Amino acid sequence: MKKKNVILMASLSLFAMNCSTLQENLSSKKRNNKVKTDPENADATASKKEDDREYKSDNQNLKNRFSNDSLVITKINELQERNQRLLISGTSSEIRTVKLQNALLKSFENWKGTRYAFGGDSSRGIDCSALTRRVYREVFSFELPRVTKDQIKVGRHVSRNNLKPGDILYFRPDGKYNHTAVYLGNSLFINASSSKGVILSSMEHSYWSKYFVHGVRVDTANANV
Repeated sequence: MKKKNVILMASLSLFAMNCSTLQENLSSKKRNNKVKTDPENADATASKKEDDREYKSDNQNLKNRFSNDSLVITKINELQERNQRLLISGTSSEIRTVKLQNALLKSFENWKGTRYAFGGDSSRGIDCSALTRRVYREVFSFELPRVTKDQIKVGRHVSRNNLKPGDILYFRPDGKYNHTAVYLGNSLFINASSSKGVILSSMEHSYWSKYFVHGVRVDTANANV
């Protein structure tokens, strides 16, 4: 009986030792896995934070350059991403369009923030038709008439769905003067707003969508680019 008890106690002791060893092995594996995984998680977290910082920085740069309007910023982002792809793999016609849009943006930056002044035609103050004429002069080396009613007669009418960069946009708000602007692309246009001065606006804003009449394509100007 004593012999059986000794054997039983020895077996239980061995089982306990095996369990302890197994537990230590499992704990060791967990520690090793943690050591291996933690740096990867840390790298991924750091990378995400860096991407977030870059995104915020890019958005702030776009706001500084173009607009505080969230819709305009979204449209500019879309336009730039598309143009970057086209510069790599686009057709010659698409690349010419990208270059034209860049020229239009450069002209916009020349006038961005200039206050609106009816009858104005300088950096001290400018109205819509004067800005349209200035943009055409800088980008196309083409001289438009000074006033809106004459500008919209220079080219052929185009619908909203067929607009191209450089087209003149004709708006007719209720009870106000007729209004012209220059189309950039992706719904955006260069605009001398009576309340905000020279800005980028989007035709997806309900106000501009409501009062848009038609576009005007000046083929003789486009031939210069």
